[in-house]
Amino acid sequence: MDKQRRHVLKLLSGACAAAAIPWGKSAHALNYPQGPVNVIVPYGAGGSTDLIGRLLVSDISQRHGGKFYVENRPGAAGNIGVRHVANSPADGTTLLYSTATPFAINPHVYKTLPFDPDNDLVPVARTVQLPLVLVVNKEIGVATFDEFVAYLKANEETSSFSSYGVGTSSHIAGANFVQKAGVPKVLHVPYKDMRAMPDLAAGRNTFHIDAWSTVAPLVESGKLLALAVSSKERLPWAESLPPIAEVLGQDFEIVTWHAVFAPRGTPPEIIQFLNEEFRLAGQTDAARQALRDQGFLEYPPLPPAEIAEFLAQEKLRWKGYVETAGIQPM
Repeated sequence: MDKQRRHVLKLLSGACAAAAIPWGKSAHALNYPQGPVNVIVPYGAGGSTDLIGRLLVSDISQRHGGKFYVENRPGAAGNIGVRHVANSPADGTTLLYSTATPFAINPHVYKTLPFDPDNDLVPVARTVQLPLVLVVNKEIGVATFDEFVAYLKANEETSSFSSYGVGTSSHIAGANFVQKAGVPKVLHVPYKDMRAMPDLAAGRNTFHIDAWSTVAPLVESGKLLALAVSSKERLPWAESLPPIAEVLGQDFEIVTWHAVFAPRGTPPEIIQFLNEEFRLAGQTDAARQALRDQGFLEYPPLPPAEIAEFLAQEKLRWKGYVETAGIQPM
């Protein structure tokens, strides 16, 4: 376990040990939750989605009788966990803490989904956004982003980028990058496990675009070189890294996010209550430190009705990214 994850887990244990804060008036008025609230994370334990989800849920749970807890239901790019929540009672006892993937990416990657991303669930809260970082194998002998692009153009047919599978954010980011950089023949190497990072460090691939929490240990140990970020602006924890869009002189902003959902039909007063609870959880010192450590950025809070519009815009935006990546629905 790397030191960033150890730090986040330490923050989690500290949050659980903190004195509970009395219930707010809205919770009393709703008589909610009466029993356990199961928050599904549709990915495996220990990843950044799981860690941030647990940190926020732990903060809410300590204020409300220890009734909120996280359960991991990974599989099929998040689709299995989302389906479980979509089929759950609409009473606030089952929630979803997810990335953008099942709602903004998977509808364009899969011909059919085991749930309706537009109608089976409703948004509760938007929590964080996650820019990505482009890292390269140090042995290729480049020191700057411009040198890296020049290297790819001179070695296009022998270069490669890795991802965690077709349709993942690492694949879409890498595929959009090679198209916009003018090196479309760079090979995509999809992985089904976490070997992409050690393989990149060993020189089996040329570059990878992923979350800072994933690439940081190998960057900090000197085995990989970070060259640019996928956001439009420089990041407060990596101010020396230029945005890809800035250096290429083209539109490039591939940033994913986390949000909370509930089954459609969940009472609006419960949705509003949870929206406020996740907003409060994201403003604690522990949460802000964890977000920085894991490479996330805070998202300005939105009311549920405005999140629905945000989701519609995101689905359209990622549709363009999937098309540029040349992904055919599976």
